[in-house]
Amino acid sequence: MQHFSYELDIAPNSAWNFITATAAAKANFVYLQEVGYFFAGPGYYTTRQGLDSFLIKLTVSGGGILEYSGQTEQIGPGHFYWIDCFSHQHYYTDPKIGHWDVIWVHFNGATARAYYDTFRKLSGGSVVGKLMPDSSMHTILDTLLNRSLTPEHPFSAEQNLFEFDVQTSGLLTQLLMECISCAGDSHNTQHTPPLVCDIRSYLIAHYTGKITLKHLAAQFNLDPYYLQKLFKRYIGQSPMEYIISLRMTRAKSLIRTSTMSISEIAYTVGVDNISHFTRQFKKQEGMSPTQYRKFWSIGG
Repeated sequence: MQHFSYELDIAPNSAWNFITATAAAKANFVYLQEVGYFFAGPGYYTTRQGLDSFLIKLTVSGGGILEYSGQTEQIGPGHFYWIDCFSHQHYYTDPKIGHWDVIWVHFNGATARAYYDTFRKLSGGSVVGKLMPDSSMHTILDTLLNRSLTPEHPFSAEQNLFEFDVQTSGLLTQLLMECISCAGDSHNTQHTPPLVCDIRSYLIAHYTGKITLKHLAAQFNLDPYYLQKLFKRYIGQSPMEYIISLRMTRAKSLIRTSTMSISEIAYTVGVDNISHFTRQFKKQEGMSPTQYRKFWSIGG
């Protein structure tokens, strides 16, 4: 259900550019919809639901309040949020501060959802992030604002529109990766623990052997459930998924650089059952080991 109400209490020197991307850009990339820099006063607010768009909003000075997904967040200087505008949202100038200077982008596209989901995962479910000291997010947002293609301010009279969209998509992708990096850095406030590094080193050294989660937990005197949760938190995969990744990476190398048979390669990387090896390989690469070898062979 769509719903939209707002009050644009913004200063005359605020900027707001609307962008019309090409159909090709919309089908293949992340693309810019709107970009702006608002000097918002105390009456500024937006309440919305049902918009097919994502919004990133960075506070430059002052402060705002975001109500989203049952949470109320203060968005102070150096903080940003990234929301899916299809869900209900309500944001407004923090009444205790009285002004909110923000730079923001609305965007969408073929890969936008995947980037957003990654951001939420790394931030522990939060939609709010804090800039790291060396972040270039503000610079990227400024660049997107200043090079926005509008009838009044064309970026280049000679430039192809699709080329412009591709370049803009590249900047947007940089912005999304900056947000994701900030989310990861702020959520994981410590480096990978030595214990997790030891477990990973053990798996690298023994991945061709018969390793089960129970065996691994006993090796490090840990509860299996706790070990799996700890390892996945810092490595991004469960121990068993990590073993499979190691095996498939080695298998690809042997398939492309040796004359060993597929069954020999499977055994070498620690998989006795050739059918099981083939299923795992196909799941990872989208083709069987035999097809992979043929694809990468000279003249194949």
